[in-house]
Amino acid sequence: MTDRILEIGEAGLETTDQKVRKLVDNLVNAQVPGYKKSEAVVRGFPLELEEATKKYTASKPLVEDSYYNQTQGTLVKTDNNLDLALAADGYFVLSGPWGEGYTRDGRFRLDNEGHLISVSGNYPVMGKGGPVVVPAGANVEFTQNGEIKVDGVVMDAIRVVKPEQNGALESLNGSIFKKKGALDNLVDVENPRVLQGYVESSNVNVIDQMMEMIYLERQYNLNAKYIINAREQTLSKAMDLGRATQ
Repeated sequence: MTDRILEIGEAGLETTDQKVRKLVDNLVNAQVPGYKKSEAVVRGFPLELEEATKKYTASKPLVEDSYYNQTQGTLVKTDNNLDLALAADGYFVLSGPWGEGYTRDGRFRLDNEGHLISVSGNYPVMGKGGPVVVPAGANVEFTQNGEIKVDGVVMDAIRVVKPEQNGALESLNGSIFKKKGALDNLVDVENPRVLQGYVESSNVNVIDQMMEMIYLERQYNLNAKYIINAREQTLSKAMDLGRATQ
């Protein structure tokens, strides 16, 4: 027969381990522009264990989802005229093999054919009229409202969108996102506040993540002791009942 306390306890330790993995991902990507800090969404471990101890119906504490903090990172000046940052809500639009991708990582470059592409993944950057193309040797300027000027002439506008509701996007790599469902909708931002020559840094605070790592290590050890104590108390009660019937 399965020991529910030990089973739920094991799941509790596993979810803590998955939280640590998210922290490691955050630390590894802390220097990636546009990267958004992620956290594992987990049901409460102590409550599940208490319910199992009291013989209530209990489900194992499992990671239910990943939450990506969309707080804006610091804007860093690069003076590269193909680097772009957004000083307001929204995402640049990329064309990927899965369909549209959305990112705040504005590190862009030109390929051999003059297409504006993302440094991360080499995906075409979309304007309102389609993929952005710059003629060889031309001077390109991006205005704050998103207009693309080639040799002083407005040729297109960089496309910037934002979701109509929270939770509409899911991550591909922490800095590029896609629509979570077919019914999730994104709308164009008319005045996106584009800054040329800047990139948005990751919103990961390394010191906070290290402190969280220390906390999770302590939590893991406490949860392990909690499991052992809960099992010992149950066995002790069983032994007392056995003595009472002798």
